[in-house]
Amino acid sequence: MRARELLDPSRSIWHFTAIHLRRYRKAHGMSGQALGDLLECDRSTVSRYESNTLKLKREHAEIIDRVWNTDGMFTALIGFAERADEGNWLLELAELEARSSRLRMWESSVIPGLFQTPDYARAALSAGTTNDLEVDLERRLSRQAAVFDKPKPPRVTAFLGWAAVSQIVGGPDVMRGQLARLIELSELPHVNVRVVENEVGAHPGLDGPFMILTVGDRDLAYTEAAMRGCFLMDPFDVQEVTVWYDSISDIAAPVGPSRALLEAELEKYT
Repeated sequence: MRARELLDPSRSIWHFTAIHLRRYRKAHGMSGQALGDLLECDRSTVSRYESNTLKLKREHAEIIDRVWNTDGMFTALIGFAERADEGNWLLELAELEARSSRLRMWESSVIPGLFQTPDYARAALSAGTTNDLEVDLERRLSRQAAVFDKPKPPRVTAFLGWAAVSQIVGGPDVMRGQLARLIELSELPHVNVRVVENEVGAHPGLDGPFMILTVGDRDLAYTEAAMRGCFLMDPFDVQEVTVWYDSISDIAAPVGPSRALLEAELEKYT
């Protein structure tokens, strides 16, 4: 399925903008190359704008509005979309996870949300900045169900830093259940859990957690900061995160030894 066919104007202002950019271009009898010439960019950039694999730049929106006499419509849409990004990033992540065929992730300090038990999730959320613990907990568990309970779940590979495995969250009983859950997940045929041991020292993963999602025929990346996440859809940016992922893969313990490490850690709580 092509990226353009995944667009849903009712779900995202960026999707709405991409769809209407293509409609307006055709209505004005312009080819993708002609619009690229107008914007002083190449044809592939226009294609990426129209498939929402690249967000329309404000300066290009201003040119389009001026030439097509849209009374500033595309510039206004960019403003709306940027403001919407501030509040909808977690919702968009959950929707993309549910539609993905492959998930590749790195987490340095906590068990990833998709792998958390309810007790661990409650303890982790309570230690953060949640405004409504029960709502946030339900949202996290719903994300898990949307990924793992669908008829054809995605292929998942998770690299975990040693701190994520060894940091006690919620007390010994909670950690016992969480480690058992990790081992259970690691035994699924479509899930790989690999641990980056403490002995490897400094490595690229220390820059922070991320996820690479394969949705349809494209990859996109999600990076996480203290208060919110950021989506990267430009292929060049996604490629940089993929190189980052590969460098962590080079130092992570293989699947079998990683499971043995998890089992040894679980023994500490039994």
